[in-house]
Amino acid sequence: MSIKTSCGSTPAAIVVLNHNGQKLLIECLRSIMATTYEVLQTVVVDNGSNDGSVEAVECLFPAVNVVCNSYNMGVAGGRNTGIEWINANLVVEYIIFIDNDTQVEPDTVGALIEAANRHPGIGMVAPKAFRKRGERMLLSAGGMHFNPYTGTLRDVASGEYDTGQYDQMREIQACPGFAFLVRTAVFGKIGGFDDNFNPYGWEDVDLSLRAIKAGFRIVYTPRAVVYHAGGRLGRGVISIYERHKAKNMFYFIRRHTTPWQWLCFLYLMPFRALVRIIKEVLTGNARIVLTWLLAVRKIK
Repeated sequence: MSIKTSCGSTPAAIVVLNHNGQKLLIECLRSIMATTYEVLQTVVVDNGSNDGSVEAVECLFPAVNVVCNSYNMGVAGGRNTGIEWINANLVVEYIIFIDNDTQVEPDTVGALIEAANRHPGIGMVAPKAFRKRGERMLLSAGGMHFNPYTGTLRDVASGEYDTGQYDQMREIQACPGFAFLVRTAVFGKIGGFDDNFNPYGWEDVDLSLRAIKAGFRIVYTPRAVVYHAGGRLGRGVISIYERHKAKNMFYFIRRHTTPWQWLCFLYLMPFRALVRIIKEVLTGNARIVLTWLLAVRKIK
C-alpha cells in the first residue's frame, strides 16, 4: 500500500461478507491487500462458518479485522453487523461492500472514493464488473435497473462486450450487491440494510432506491473494476437461493411501486412468468421452476 491516491486522505472501510467460502475469501483478501489506497480498514464479517475461514484469515491476514456471527445472519444481517462494528470502532466516511467471490483491481477502491468525493450528494457508487480477469464480456457497467411496471431487475450492460461504450461516469438507479460503495451519511439517514430480505435477495437494490428517495445520488464509475465469479452462471442453480430471491421479489416490488405500478406488475406477471418458465425449461433448468412455484405458494 505504498502508492498514494489522489483522495487518500479520506478514511474508508471495506466489508467482506463470508459464509463457508474460505478459498474464495482468501483470494478476495489478497486482491484487497494489493490495493493502492492507503487509508483503508478491512473488515471480514463471518456468518457462522465452520470451514476454517476465520482461522485462515487470522493466520494469513493478521491486519484484517474479523467480526464473527455465531450463525448465518444472511446478507442484510451480516452487512448490518459490519456497519455496527465500524460505527463502534472506526471513523470512516465510506464503506465498500464486496462479496467473498469478488476481487478488485489495485486502484478500484481509490476510483470509487474519487467518484464519491466529486459531490457530497453522491451517496453510492457502482463499479464496472467482469466475471473474471481477462474477459471482455461485461457483467455490469451501470449498476442495476428496475422497471416498477413490469417488476424486472437487470444488470445494465450484462452480456455485452466492452468496447468503451460504458467508459463515462454517469448517474444510475441502483448498485449491484457484489461490490459497491456507500457514504456513511446514507446509513445515518435511512438506516441499514432491511433484514426482511434475509437471507438473500434484493437488499442491495432496496438500499439504493431508499437512498435515492432520501435525496442521495448514485453514480457508476468505469475506473473502478471488479471481478465477480458468482451469480447463477458462476455458482449454478441453488434451490434455497432461488427460492428466497423469488419470495423477496414480491416484497421488494410492493415496497417500491405506486398502486398503479403494482397493478400493472400483477397483470403482466403471468405472461412474463410463462415466458421465463419456457426459457428455463428449454435451457435445462426445469427444476428451478418448481423452486419458484414453491416460493410463490409461501408468500403471505
